[in-house]
Amino acid sequence: MKRLARIGLLTLATVLGVTVVILMVAGITTAAAAGEIDLIVEMKAPERVTAGSTFVVNVSYANIGTAAAPDNWVQATLPPGTQFVTATNSWGEPLTPDGIDGNVLTWTVYPLSADSTWGHIYITLQVDQALPEGEILTTSASIATTAVESDTTNNAISVSSVVSDMAGSAKQAHARYVMPGDVLAYTIRVAYQSGGGMSERWATLTDTLPFSHQVRFLGWSGTLTGTTIDGQMLRWQGRVQAGHPLTLQYRLGVEGVVTPGTVITNVARLGWGGQHMQLGPVTTVVTLPYGALALGPYQGGQLHHQYGVTLTVPPGTVTDTTRFQFRPLFTDTRPTSPPGGMLFANRAFEMNALRFGEHVRQFNRPLTITVNYTDTDVLGLKRETLRLWTRSGPEGPWAMMGEPARVMSGALAFTTTHFTQFALFGEAKCHTYLPMIFR
Repeated sequence: MKRLARIGLLTLATVLGVTVVILMVAGITTAAAAGEIDLIVEMKAPERVTAGSTFVVNVSYANIGTAAAPDNWVQATLPPGTQFVTATNSWGEPLTPDGIDGNVLTWTVYPLSADSTWGHIYITLQVDQALPEGEILTTSASIATTAVESDTTNNAISVSSVVSDMAGSAKQAHARYVMPGDVLAYTIRVAYQSGGGMSERWATLTDTLPFSHQVRFLGWSGTLTGTTIDGQMLRWQGRVQAGHPLTLQYRLGVEGVVTPGTVITNVARLGWGGQHMQLGPVTTVVTLPYGALALGPYQGGQLHHQYGVTLTVPPGTVTDTTRFQFRPLFTDTRPTSPPGGMLFANRAFEMNALRFGEHVRQFNRPLTITVNYTDTDVLGLKRETLRLWTRSGPEGPWAMMGEPARVMSGALAFTTTHFTQFALFGEAKCHTYLPMIFR
């Protein structure tokens, strides 16, 4: 009995021991579930600024931890040679600092929830007119809380801006998205603000174009032009008057073989008086929406559309980059002026071919347009009379294309060497009525 009692006690102790361990583990788990605070601050500022001008510093902050931060504050230390002008939030509303101590500004931040959204403080600074070119202006920011924080390595950051007489210069791509066969335009602004009493500066601009298999140079736009080197680099040199910016514009053609999703990017470089700055990079993404087909020189392909139309382009039809586009017509209405004696067979569409902004209307080889239809589409029509008709535009008369090149069950194929608007029409079935006989 004693032995059994000892075994029972040992078993109970073991169970209790296990129970204690479980409670301890549960306690640790509960503490971890309470979460931790992790504040973070980030900052953006222009790479270059001009003496005598204003610029904006964007201070961003958040709590990326798993516990709420009850009370917090953000501090920004402004660089010597600048003056605080104003501060706003993301909506442009005034955000006056809660404390100003010399060049140190402090904002009290409302409680930040766990995994909070980002807050922003936009600080506008005035640059001293007397600052020399090349002066580095460093702005610092930090965030803190009275609570215990798990990670403070991301609580402070600094960003630098360089004083530059050419800080107003910039490069811009006119489109964020383009398609093969499109024209991509760029504008470069060369701006000089007088520094050291000089009324003008001699400047050199070079711009390396994207890869040649992606784009081709189509020429300069406007009165100010430069030179092209090996078709892949643009160069301009000249004098820039203080307060009178110069504008250079040029165009690139997006090649037909560029894969959708490709990012076209390039950079320009500006040099003056021993100084240099980079303009860009600027980026544009190549897309190809549904209902479009892009081909390079002598390529062939097919464009299928859920509307029931297929365009077949044989190799050699086009000798240069071309984009084919399909657009359904009369999806909610019916043609108001069908050809005489004809009825609409519920298929109408427009085909276009574009090459660097210009319409391509004639082709080297016939293209095949296959039109599929259902029994419902041609209900009440004589199928043997179905023909594809064309017109030059909404106001033009319909003209029949002729006999189909191929007749299939539920489909007709036609060939053409030009594009316009197309529609399928057919004759109505004739109904026979038997005479009534009276006695």
